[in-house]
Amino acid sequence: MRATLAGVLLAVSGVVLAVEPASAAGPCSVSTTRTTPGGHVAKLSCSSPTEFIDGYGSTTGDANREGLLLRQFHVNGGPSCSGSLSSAAVGGFEFDLTCTSPTSFAEAFGTTLTDAAREARLLKEMAPDRHCTHDLVRAVSGGYEVKASCTKPTVFFSGVGGTVTQAAENARLASGIG
Repeated sequence: MRATLAGVLLAVSGVVLAVEPASAAGPCSVSTTRTTPGGHVAKLSCSSPTEFIDGYGSTTGDANREGLLLRQFHVNGGPSCSGSLSSAAVGGFEFDLTCTSPTSFAEAFGTTLTDAAREARLLKEMAPDRHCTHDLVRAVSGGYEVKASCTKPTVFFSGVGGTVTQAAENARLASGIG
């Protein structure tokens, strides 16, 4: 009865739904790995469309996965992004992500390099056409504070947490973007 009723509602309302297949992308291979502050970089070489992605993470597996998630983001309509730098920061690590088409960037903090890379990717996913960055991490009573901003239009936001990762997540959620 439910199937019939749903079919009738669709027929009465005149709604036609067309489902398109997901975009297919060519394969990727890891060409090299290397160490970086906080972990590892996995250099991916992908085809259809051709792109080269540096994935960063605390382990080589995390670096590979973050690179593949950046690839998936691009194939699903986002800009082409690649990791560009990691460094030690208060309570953890900082990670820089650079994107093209349109050119933009994201910088993020995390307790681990994997956490920082994930936060940068999530900042870019919530605002693909904007420059978003964690501007500052500092120790506060009970944990850490992360201050951040995005451009076009400029907004400032911050978050606190018991770890740098929690503070970064809370800052992203406080942005009001997405």
